[in-house]
Amino acid sequence: MRTTSLPPILATIPRSGTWFLRYVVSFLVQLDRGGRIDNRVTGRIVGDPAGTPFDFPQFKGGPLFYVRGTLPTDHLFVGHTVCPGFPDTLSTHSWWHRTCFHVRGYDYLHEGLDYDFTPVDLAPHCNTPLPVPALERAARKGRGPRIALVYRNPVDQAASYYWYCQNHKDAAYRFLAGHSLSGMPFDHYLFGFALPSYAKQFISYQMMSVRYPSLVRLFSYEALMRDPLRGVTAILDHLAGKSCARPALADAVWLAERDHLKAVERELGRSLDGSRPDRVGHMRHPIKRATDSRWDATTLERTTSALAGLGVDTTLFEWPVVEQRAASAA
Repeated sequence: MRTTSLPPILATIPRSGTWFLRYVVSFLVQLDRGGRIDNRVTGRIVGDPAGTPFDFPQFKGGPLFYVRGTLPTDHLFVGHTVCPGFPDTLSTHSWWHRTCFHVRGYDYLHEGLDYDFTPVDLAPHCNTPLPVPALERAARKGRGPRIALVYRNPVDQAASYYWYCQNHKDAAYRFLAGHSLSGMPFDHYLFGFALPSYAKQFISYQMMSVRYPSLVRLFSYEALMRDPLRGVTAILDHLAGKSCARPALADAVWLAERDHLKAVERELGRSLDGSRPDRVGHMRHPIKRATDSRWDATTLERTTSALAGLGVDTTLFEWPVVEQRAASAA
């Protein structure tokens, strides 16, 4: 059996830049290895024109990526999971064990999958062992690999996931508690399903970052989207444990922008993650809050109150400007 060291963890809250980060990492690795990537929008060739083209049809999206030569490790995990090492640190948060994620996928490392054969991209092999118990033990003691979480403010995350689940191929996402999500009021979804799941995942990183601040760091999705190059640089520096020169990173970030990934989806004839019906994309245009009644002062107040009641530090979030103004005027 192939062996592997403990990979750094680049975790995301669902609908918080997961595929953007997966493609940034993958494009960077491709360019670092002397490959080429043809921009599907501009036609520009990035990298060595004689290099091996990026294989979009064969790209699966991890959750492990073979990053030897780009990071000081063989593999990197990019996906959704509870922070390794967290469950044994619980004390006052008794709600945590009683709360279930409303769909699978929030916690890859603890869903009982076949971790001896974990899918891996960008590698000469298709699968590799992922030693989850060893990862848990090391993280619990503050001796594990570095961990980063990219998180989005909970209202925008819920609104994006509300749309995502309604259009999912799998009925387990489209139906909650026996009811179609398409007919469920957003407030019912937000407070009954989305926020408890968000809090269960987020608080694991919040608490571990307090316990091991040099090991676990939190990164705002909103800040990442405002300045992707600076944001990705900070994330990779943390995961690597040092600042590094990455001459290909600016091109990798540019290639992972929304318009290019949407063009990739059109070329493939499917969504990036394969979860949508044919010709329905994974990439969605940014939410226009100003004309959406879901974002009002009352929703914001109820959201912060619900999360604070679960021990979540709501000052860590970048709340929508519309709500802030409405709340100030009230």
